[in-house]
Amino acid sequence: MITNHPAPHRLRELATGRAAYEELLGWPVTVQVSRRELALVAGPDVSAMTMPTGLGALVRKELGVAMQHAPIVSTPDSRTWTFLTRPPELRLRTGVADELALAGVVFTPPGGHVALPRSPVGLPAIRTWQWVDPPTPGAALPPAYPVIAVTRRITARRHHDLGQRIGA
Repeated sequence: MITNHPAPHRLRELATGRAAYEELLGWPVTVQVSRRELALVAGPDVSAMTMPTGLGALVRKELGVAMQHAPIVSTPDSRTWTFLTRPPELRLRTGVADELALAGVVFTPPGGHVALPRSPVGLPAIRTWQWVDPPTPGAALPPAYPVIAVTRRITARRHHDLGQRIGA
């Protein structure tokens, strides 16, 4: 005898979240069943740049001064933030990714996954992925270059300031 059992609540919640991302934002989101997460697939329409939270807060502040906005996801432990952008139109200059890696910045490669909160609308949750700044339905993701440029400027300034203190 075959009996139908409803999907577990957590799986229904993930499926609902995936559908919301696709309907509201058109994002290629997958359900990572074993990890109980939603994940965005980086590719031709979406790029991601992850950095330590302290650096991310400075980047977010400077972008805000320039009236730039990017959706930002925080890890459950709040140690890193991930900025979502359009992919760079041109390949990054040699050494830029390595330069930023020294500051703990990681670029998600095409085909890589970025974990997302269970809802695109920024509902609060405990010990799960959270929106620092949720995406705006109907709005295009910002270009990657402003986020990269601001991050480079901040990391260069930090490096310069550190060198000044050591040399003093």
